[in-house]
Amino acid sequence: MKPSLLLSILSLCLSGFIVSPAQAATPLPPEGEGQATTRNEDALDHASIIYLEQNWNEEDRQWFYHVNQGSRLLPYDLFLHLEQHDNRELLRAPLNMLRFGFLPGKEAKNNPDGLAIGFARDDDHVGLTCAACHTQHIRHGDKLVRIDGGQPLLDLPMFTERLERSLAAPLADTPAGKEKLARLGANYFSRQPTAGELLELEEILAREYGEISDYNRRNHSSVPYGYSRLDAFGAILNKGLALTGVEDNFNEPDAPTSYPYLWDTPQHDYVEWDGAQSNSDIGALARNVGEVIGVFGEVDTTPVSWLYFYDAGYPSSVKARNLRAIEKKVAELQSPLWPDFFPPVDQSQAAQGRKLYERHCISCHQDIDRTDPQRKIQVRMSALDEIQTDPKMARNVLSAQGKTGIFKGKPRFYFVGEPMGDEAPALHVVNHLMGGVLRNNPLQSLLAIRDAERMGHPEEIHPPKYVDGEIIKRGEEVSERALLAYKARPLNGIWAVGPYLHNGSVPNLYELLLPAEKRSKTFYVGSWEFDPVKVGYVDQAALGAFLLDTNLPGNSNAGHEYGTGRDGSAPLNEAEIWALVEYLKTL
Repeated sequence: MKPSLLLSILSLCLSGFIVSPAQAATPLPPEGEGQATTRNEDALDHASIIYLEQNWNEEDRQWFYHVNQGSRLLPYDLFLHLEQHDNRELLRAPLNMLRFGFLPGKEAKNNPDGLAIGFARDDDHVGLTCAACHTQHIRHGDKLVRIDGGQPLLDLPMFTERLERSLAAPLADTPAGKEKLARLGANYFSRQPTAGELLELEEILAREYGEISDYNRRNHSSVPYGYSRLDAFGAILNKGLALTGVEDNFNEPDAPTSYPYLWDTPQHDYVEWDGAQSNSDIGALARNVGEVIGVFGEVDTTPVSWLYFYDAGYPSSVKARNLRAIEKKVAELQSPLWPDFFPPVDQSQAAQGRKLYERHCISCHQDIDRTDPQRKIQVRMSALDEIQTDPKMARNVLSAQGKTGIFKGKPRFYFVGEPMGDEAPALHVVNHLMGGVLRNNPLQSLLAIRDAERMGHPEEIHPPKYVDGEIIKRGEEVSERALLAYKARPLNGIWAVGPYLHNGSVPNLYELLLPAEKRSKTFYVGSWEFDPVKVGYVDQAALGAFLLDTNLPGNSNAGHEYGTGRDGSAPLNEAEIWALVEYLKTL
């Protein structure tokens, strides 16, 4: 094995594991009522959707929407025929899936049953894909726009809670439950099932119900997430603790963050909201392996051996080869440009805004050429005491603890590092788990290192990180100063991906440029309707809309008050704020 691969496992100490669904106490709409905010029937008309130029063609996006990454949510045939808990309509019916924020998919070779975008078949199971959490719709007037790699209005907790109810309904010992079971059996077996087959189906339902129910229980949060947010770190850490074999071994995932947009992600030197994961060496593959485990990937924690002596790590459902292909495809994705059918940008006002951007923003949010295939992005990190945004997400990652169970005494990074005791940081448990999965994928791990080199990332495990202008050098990356920080990335495409800040606590770009006390304390999320003036989704109190309350823990809309005069400089006046907003439309 290549020596750098052995060393590269150390990078797992910073793995952030993007895009895994955390479950929260999301208020469900009244029984029998749809989500008016997201049940947009015209989204079913695929011909009406406008695709912006993002350097992907139709073949690219359809592959991305349904490529199998190894997620195993439910048996495939069960998902195909499972009814909603309170009626005879299928759970997977396009309009029903829209209530959760899943966008309608097309029937295609890799999606023969027309599942929603973000679902894929894995042998006899169905699972989630990257596209579930990274495909977006926005509406302006009669125009419905698709943003590939964007930030969706998705509520995964609502989906898994409804899935739990749908699995429970045919198990109920009631006339309605028995009727549901009979219909499900006839569709599942494509004929009238025998009594033995029906009993087998009940056992499958009970098993899947138990797993989803336990998943929801472990990831329940007192802080509602709503549309467009999840606690990704909390869920992946809880999954690691669940695999220890210790019952009730979890932490409340109460720090929801926005789904990050994907363009330029492979070009970044560090990824995740807190810059936890380096893209150099094996980092990108580690990040994506963690994402799969977080969205119902399976891991066998009994190590296997090759030739009776070589420790081959933990087998899993993870499709490492496909993950490398996904990373390459995302590297081709470009940010969307302001559509020409939107109100035109005032170029004179935008030119004034550019000068303000150079004065107040560019030191953190640097310029890039969005079309340059060789672009590399060195992100800037702002420590919590500098940026003053809600600290809960960054702090939770470091503070979460748990029992180590079957991993007690094993090295933190699978084959290197200090052995874990009875208890350990949840991150250490995940480090060990991820090391075992990578160990079981040696060829793909080596190829991932080659991929990183071709992307222009350095071979060293951790390139230097800039935190408030200070260079934190290799070997110091586990310091609290490196992790108790949030990332500032280039702002190309920023116009499309509200709400803003890492926790989605500011509804539009205009308010982001105001002092925190002038920002909305509450606002509704759930409408696709776009506000081209303030730049963000419309704050609309419609049926099913989620009311985000910035007074709740983890939801603070404070901080990031650059240009407000808090640093002693002259604050932006109203005209300057609007000029800067106008410039941000051009990125």
